[in-house]
Amino acid sequence: MFTLIGSSPRQLCRSASSLLICMVVVLAIGVLSPLCGMAQEAAAGAEAGVAYEPAIKLLPESVAGLVRVPDLPKFCTAWKATNAGQLLEHPAMQPFIDSQRDRAKQYLQSLDNKVGLKLEDLYEIGSGEAVFAWLPFENDKRRPYALCVLTDIRGRKAKAETVMATLDADLKAGGWIRTDAKHRGEVVRVYNTKPKPGQLKVEQIAITIGDSRVIAADRDSVVTDLLDAIAGEPKGKSISESEDFRTVLTRSARAIREPAQKSGGTVALEWFARPFQMGRIVRESLDIDRGNQVDMLKLLQNQGFDAIKAAGGIAIMAGDPFDILHKGFIYAPPVEGAKDKYTMAARMLQFPNEPVQPLPTWIHDDVAAVNRLNVKIEEAFWAAESLVNEAFGDEIFRDIIDGIREDEDGPQIDLEKNVLPNLDDHVLLMTDNTLPAEVNSDRMLVAIRVSDAAAIKLAIRKAMEVEPDASKMDVLPGVEIWRVQRGEGTDDFDTELFGDLAIEEEETDEPPPLLDHWAIALVEKGAGSDAPYLMFSSHPDFLVQTAKRIQEGTPGGFGAKPRVIAITEAMKSLGAESVAFDRYARTKLSLRVKYQLLRQNRLKDSDTLIASLIRRAVEEAEGDEPDLMDASKLPPLSEIEHLLPEAGSYLNTTADGWEMTSFFLK
Repeated sequence: MFTLIGSSPRQLCRSASSLLICMVVVLAIGVLSPLCGMAQEAAAGAEAGVAYEPAIKLLPESVAGLVRVPDLPKFCTAWKATNAGQLLEHPAMQPFIDSQRDRAKQYLQSLDNKVGLKLEDLYEIGSGEAVFAWLPFENDKRRPYALCVLTDIRGRKAKAETVMATLDADLKAGGWIRTDAKHRGEVVRVYNTKPKPGQLKVEQIAITIGDSRVIAADRDSVVTDLLDAIAGEPKGKSISESEDFRTVLTRSARAIREPAQKSGGTVALEWFARPFQMGRIVRESLDIDRGNQVDMLKLLQNQGFDAIKAAGGIAIMAGDPFDILHKGFIYAPPVEGAKDKYTMAARMLQFPNEPVQPLPTWIHDDVAAVNRLNVKIEEAFWAAESLVNEAFGDEIFRDIIDGIREDEDGPQIDLEKNVLPNLDDHVLLMTDNTLPAEVNSDRMLVAIRVSDAAAIKLAIRKAMEVEPDASKMDVLPGVEIWRVQRGEGTDDFDTELFGDLAIEEEETDEPPPLLDHWAIALVEKGAGSDAPYLMFSSHPDFLVQTAKRIQEGTPGGFGAKPRVIAITEAMKSLGAESVAFDRYARTKLSLRVKYQLLRQNRLKDSDTLIASLIRRAVEEAEGDEPDLMDASKLPPLSEIEHLLPEAGSYLNTTADGWEMTSFFLK
């Protein structure tokens, strides 16, 4: 009942605005595109005479997350018409695709390791919907979750039987032992492996094939429960009857109905997730062992973030002007009986809607992406107190604030009185990059409107005067810009004293700073701005360039570029009048440095904040380093950049959550 936009389907490609996501899509090339062609040739259409109940009416209410492609053959047709689909087929990409074909299969066919079916199988036998669902079994420590796949095979049963016979032979050859069980008149094939000495994890595959669908799972009880539901005797309510599921998908369907009709796109994909349940499943599936470190999921739940009940959405592909359009909803109803909308640290989730304003002219022409967020900074800051205290297992938050104010060797800044009340609720983040492509080419700048420029300027000065690596930059009259370069502020006296005594600096387990260099300044209201701004940048030159545009009132800029105007107009056509967040991205510019570094196998060495976080996560993880992709056979960006369209997104706050919209233009 949630496919309300006619007989169209949805989207598999999510967002190529990050190169890593884009490259994951690229990895699919050797598998996805040929298989879509195979699916189009194979699928003869679902037979109207065969009884069929949509999967969402069969799956249990306990589902943690699902992805549904309403019509697999139509999905493939639409996919091939998108920029992403054409990118996968582009001749310049083929050398890279061929070199990565085995890798792509390894990633994308990990499904085979769970439920037996390969992606080729699904594309070959599917004539209608295909649904992937994750179910929690949290009381089963050996198998705390299950993966299930349901595929419509109406009109393709004979082919499905052939595929299943091949699958049976392959599994047996791989050491799986088959036993058959009868349930509701259907044969359930159950495959198990011989447990190895000391093995705790149970491996199982269960498959049944009926007249209208194939069901496969890594737990036999999931298959038999679904057969009970098909027979009209389910063990409980279906996911389609769940309040959070109905709310999320109904809101998404209503939101996308009109733009889908106008654009003529194909409804390609629906998704639904309960964040904390899916978070635990993802953690378990990746075998993440945090040891004695903070359990982030538990911490967030304890701090009230479980007010976010569910999220989901619907995507259309191959429309005009939208190559891909997604409408979704995050369901987070107010906590009953609470003083505020949410409790504990979740009170920081306050993102007020404001009328969309023109992009500031001080954003320069070559900026790649701009993000604007309305957030109640002062309230969010104090809401974080309980989260910080729980994370560290001690009441440290107020002590830190007091120390910043009172420590004789510290900055002696009163955050509560002189800083937080003077910060506006509007934050802007923009990114750009410089050529030639180097590991330090990607730049970032954050700007926060302020009400009392003098108070913020004084606070910055106090903080920087006690920062040993900070120095003042006298490059722009009227703007006090402070630059921090790690390692530059060594105290000469300490160096001589401890050097002469041969005393080595004490080693600590503290991680290195996320950024080795950055700059901060209070930029007064100028000819090109509507207010003074507190600005922080990963690169001092970026901050200087921006402050100069504000002083001089330089016209034009990012917002005046034709393709950015196209993003703005697209947002207006979708109803973006008053929003809590909006994003404007020129994908080609966003990716150009990352792409070149990727081709040179140097992306992992980038000094961006994201790269630093990834490196830190890898260093903390146990086991070998990840098998890095050899991207040297990727074509020059100039050969494929026409297939990297501009993107936009925005968020609206509602009484019970947030409405999500995102898109790629044609």
